[in-house]
Amino acid sequence: MLRVVLFPPGITCFLLICLSLLGTVPIKVKVSDSPVKVLRDQDVFIPCTITGYSSAELDLGRLSVHWTLGSDPVYIYERRSHIPIRTGSKLPDNSLIRGNAGLYIPQAQIRDGGEYTCTVTFDTEMSEGHSTVEVSIKPSASLVPPDVIIEEGTERGVTCRASNYYPETIKFQWIKHLSVTQYDALCQGVSTNEPLENGDGTFSATSQLLLKPFIEDDGGKYSCVISHRSLGDSLVLDFTLSVKGK
Repeated sequence: MLRVVLFPPGITCFLLICLSLLGTVPIKVKVSDSPVKVLRDQDVFIPCTITGYSSAELDLGRLSVHWTLGSDPVYIYERRSHIPIRTGSKLPDNSLIRGNAGLYIPQAQIRDGGEYTCTVTFDTEMSEGHSTVEVSIKPSASLVPPDVIIEEGTERGVTCRASNYYPETIKFQWIKHLSVTQYDALCQGVSTNEPLENGDGTFSATSQLLLKPFIEDDGGKYSCVISHRSLGDSLVLDFTLSVKGK
């Protein structure tokens, strides 16, 4: 015999709510754990992945994504409506529907660097993540003079220049090569100036090596080594010392 059990309306409603809550997973966002690095004038993508939704695709009519840089809005997506505040920035629907809320910014500039916040709201659930974008500019480097010729017994300075770079922090090192694989790091006779800010927000700095060689120093090989955030490997500027006898 088939038995039908009927629950009072209040209990039925309670059960439906409980079942609904059991299937609910809070919305979360995942962002980059390490800084997003980019050189000036290159395009940059700042990751922000939405997780915790149960369907194969997100219902964009229930989704909001707000990107801010510090306290300044950069991009607003509000239930199928796009408001790009940073010129050229993009947050495509075909990416959002798959849970990709990453922000694309073309031709990054110094002002685009800083801490970004990706805030995602789905219905009434909200989650946010923070990412740091590092915009860098490689220095232009040169030695002055390019050919170092010194008369024995006299002093002459060699200047290593790093120009139009960003950010401010930079390191110079002078070395004297003893062999193909060995060198001495030079400290005596070295002076390095504080970086100067240029009108466009970049910096320039110089370091000088003062030499007073003997004739036996003729043909010696030296290098100025420049280290900066924008460089994968240090910049190395080499010169060969020419010493003229009296």
